[in-house]
Amino acid sequence: MDAETIAGLIGLAVGLLVLLGLSIFESRAYRQEHNGEGMMHHWLSAHHVLDRVRRRH
Repeated sequence: MDAETIAGLIGLAVGLLVLLGLSIFESRAYRQEHNGEGMMHHWLSAHHVLDRVRRRH
């Protein structure tokens, strides 16, 4: 591997770590502001997906 490839891979890894860190931070901040309800649960209930899943039994 040449230097450009290594630098690209390092840049990709740093970018993914930053994205992961921001996602975790945003998720925790959202839960704190919305009484423990997560983003996915909020989205699923807002789009009535949970109602469809619960009706199966």
